[in-house]
Amino acid sequence: MSDQLDELFEALRHQPHAQLPGLEGQVWARIDSWRDGRRAANALVPLRAASVVAALGLGMVGGSLAANAAARAPSEISAFSVDAHLAPSTLLGGR
Repeated sequence: MSDQLDELFEALRHQPHAQLPGLEGQVWARIDSWRDGRRAANALVPLRAASVVAALGLGMVGGSLAANAAARAPSEISAFSVDAHLAPSTLLGGR
């Protein structure tokens, strides 16, 4: 068994491999490109954080302005509305 394995390894050693001589350089090139991409992504972290804070702030301001505008607007008078100030039940009940 070990003789066959040794012969197979010896045969493999003598076969030319086209991709192996440049494999280490290709691996390091991919690692470098990945690192450069990570550096670029890390440089944008403050911009992303500022965008999130600005979006939250704008949403809060817009929501509070809309809530204030809705509170100031007179409610629509309807006969079947719960908030009808001129309904007979309200006038007779003395609320």
